[in-house]
Amino acid sequence: MAGYFRGHGYTLTHNAAQAEIILVNTCAFIQEAKQEAIAAILELAAYKKTGACRALIVCGCFSQRFRDTVKGRFPEVDLWAGIDDWQTLFEQRFGRSGATPFRRELEKPLTTQYLKIAEGCSHACSFCAIPGIRGKYRSRTVPEIVEEATWLYEMGARECILVAQDTSYYGRDKGQRLSDLLAELIGRTSFPWIRLMYLHPALIDEGLLRLIASEPRICPYFDMPLQHGADEILRLMTRSPMSGGIRRLIGDIRSIVPGAAIRTTFIVGFPGETDKMFEKLLSFVEEMKFDKVGVFPFSPEEGTPAFSMRPRPRNVTAARRCETLMAAQREISEKIGASRIGSVLDCIVDGPTEARGFDYDGRTRFDAPEVDGKVFIQGRRAVSGPIVPVRIVRADDYDLFGEIAG
Repeated sequence: MAGYFRGHGYTLTHNAAQAEIILVNTCAFIQEAKQEAIAAILELAAYKKTGACRALIVCGCFSQRFRDTVKGRFPEVDLWAGIDDWQTLFEQRFGRSGATPFRRELEKPLTTQYLKIAEGCSHACSFCAIPGIRGKYRSRTVPEIVEEATWLYEMGARECILVAQDTSYYGRDKGQRLSDLLAELIGRTSFPWIRLMYLHPALIDEGLLRLIASEPRICPYFDMPLQHGADEILRLMTRSPMSGGIRRLIGDIRSIVPGAAIRTTFIVGFPGETDKMFEKLLSFVEEMKFDKVGVFPFSPEEGTPAFSMRPRPRNVTAARRCETLMAAQREISEKIGASRIGSVLDCIVDGPTEARGFDYDGRTRFDAPEVDGKVFIQGRRAVSGPIVPVRIVRADDYDLFGEIAG
């Protein structure tokens, strides 16, 4: 979308008061996201009176999912753009740009950039609204992805993070595999770090593991939402594999890719979850000793099978289970952090830090931006590049502290 407006001669600004056209990019995955989208729409609509705004556009999942039912409630919105029809709608209102819009804007820090490789999802998890919002899985072509990756590197990116609703499904709708794409990116780009996000545990095979183990430029980092550890809940979620298969997969990851970091997320308070089932999940987390864990209370989403499932644990019960699970993970994370003290780790420098006594925010190959911990770096000399060796001198629950090594 930024590329489209660039092609029409517009200048992009992050100052909403100055903008003549305001785009609100929204999420609608869970109830809190919908509430946040509505609040943002109302806040930015005020600039039609107090700022320069003459067109307010709502795009993203909230628009895709609810535009037909909420248009009348938001007369301030001039255009509701969907996931796939936004370009057609823009051209009808603002004119053709003469070419397919190309990505032209990079978020900071410039050294780390996301690269979306597909759209949609073909799984049928009972709690998830994404397939109904974004449709079935649609892989981008390898040449298209490689072209964008090459441009990202030329613009200064040194960490390329591949994302999709399910990255591990890439290419299966076209008779290919994620490994094929990775091989092309390794052979035709120069990124020192390539990171994979959002892998489905049912689709991680030995070939992918051996490719990651043999290629030092692919971060040994596995972000795979497992959702639960009790088979009873996994069945209700329509998830696979079951807990035994998950244990075998984690064993394969740790044996084929030694030292790999495993990040996962869980849902607690799912309909039918009893105290005994939650205890299974808690024991599972304590047994597996994941490097990173996120925990979320169940959010009932209209249009999903789980929406009508009963009984639902009370909200206060789900919140308590979140706290219990995160407390257990905190102890695990503390031990993992302590084990890093004294080691020298390559860290990508995200930029200056606000932490007192330190100079830079950084991350290791085992940490993704925003969702994982940081490395706070003392730079007694200026960093010589975006990736520097750092000696770890201290650790807390989730973050590391270090100094640039000689």
